[in-house]
Amino acid sequence: MNSNPSSGPALVGWVVDAQNDFMLPPERGGRLYVHDLFDGGKDPGATQILPALVRAVDWMHAHCAVVVYTGDWHAYGDEEIDPVAPDAAKGTYPPHCMGLSEDPEERRGAEVIDEIRPANPVVLARDASEWEASEVARTALRERRPIFIHKSRFSVFEGNPATDALLDTLRDQLGALEFVVAGVARDVCVKGAVEGFLDPARLQPVTLVTDATWGLGLESEAESLARWMGDGAALVTTRGLALRGPAASPTV
Repeated sequence: MNSNPSSGPALVGWVVDAQNDFMLPPERGGRLYVHDLFDGGKDPGATQILPALVRAVDWMHAHCAVVVYTGDWHAYGDEEIDPVAPDAAKGTYPPHCMGLSEDPEERRGAEVIDEIRPANPVVLARDASEWEASEVARTALRERRPIFIHKSRFSVFEGNPATDALLDTLRDQLGALEFVVAGVARDVCVKGAVEGFLDPARLQPVTLVTDATWGLGLESEAESLARWMGDGAALVTTRGLALRGPAASPTV
């Protein structure tokens, strides 16, 4: 489907966990609002990146071969869910993004925020098989639809083992890929995505949109970005995206 491979890799937009529970402050219903957990409440949190995130996702839909959303899709009993004594430093959190809950309010927390919610996405369930992942990729490209990957853990590669099969099919259909990443939280699930792409087992080109991500204060932004750049990631702002040329492939 990449009709002009000489122009470079096909771009894949990768929107990490931009869900109600993460992006909405508590007074608006967010159950695990992304903000610095260790600064005594001074950080206004993820709402401040919303304009940049909207710009980044709009750019992805205009310029990428396909746009992939990822989202925590939890059930009680998942390893990172601890309703009694959650401890972010140990990787456990209170219930959030409970996409498999019987409670509709809990399920609403798992939905992508209204401002960038994908229209009619093809869903890769968190227990999908490799065959199902391949079919999701093919359907998304054929019908020009976004993809929504459900996951049970921070890293999409650990939280949905069929992710690699989906990427294999995208490469088969589009040729070489480059991933453009935005979302939250920078030091948890974005970290899992970026470092997963940079893992020698995959070694995929990845660009992080720095003004369209926010963290929990588990690691400083400067430390994260320096490490990722050292491992081969590129960094760009939404202003830089706007100056970038179009992708080689049709958009979804």
